[in-house]
Amino acid sequence: MNMPINHSLDGIWQAYKTTLDCLKIAKRSIAKNDPCLLAKTNFMGAVKDEAEQQIEQSWANADDYVILSLWTAFERILLVYVQEENQRMLTETATCFTHSIQQKIADDTEYWRIDDVLDFFKTAISSDLIGQAKQVKRYRDWVAHRNEKKATPANVTPKMAYDILTEIIRQLTEHEYFQYGNP
Repeated sequence: MNMPINHSLDGIWQAYKTTLDCLKIAKRSIAKNDPCLLAKTNFMGAVKDEAEQQIEQSWANADDYVILSLWTAFERILLVYVQEENQRMLTETATCFTHSIQQKIADDTEYWRIDDVLDFFKTAISSDLIGQAKQVKRYRDWVAHRNEKKATPANVTPKMAYDILTEIIRQLTEHEYFQYGNP
């Protein structure tokens, strides 16, 4: 099960930081009202206040979207980790019965609730850190679904999400059985 996925969230984080830099540059360009800087953009001829409002909205969206992206990549890393652990166990304890069970696990892992998967990791990762990851997930769910009937969860900043999820991955890579992306 060697999926060619980089088990780091750094690429997503760097793209987010670049996006923020671009938004800063756009905001400065609008403030200067320099036609050369604004040429061939939606800001050319736009009212300054409206353009600044678009940038602020884009910034908020970038914050939310990076959390969605970080969570998606993190969730994939965890599921692949579980699948690889299952495969490793199969090679160590293979019987007809255990093979059937482990095949069922392999087939069903994609459909497990991620909160349950996170709970598996409490043996290697602190419960507090797992709890923080679940807060990131709740915020991610709110961003993805915006269910008006549900209360807004505690705010999670992109940096918090990145730090929490990266720390879990770091701790997993130090775990003796972590073989993510390796045979």
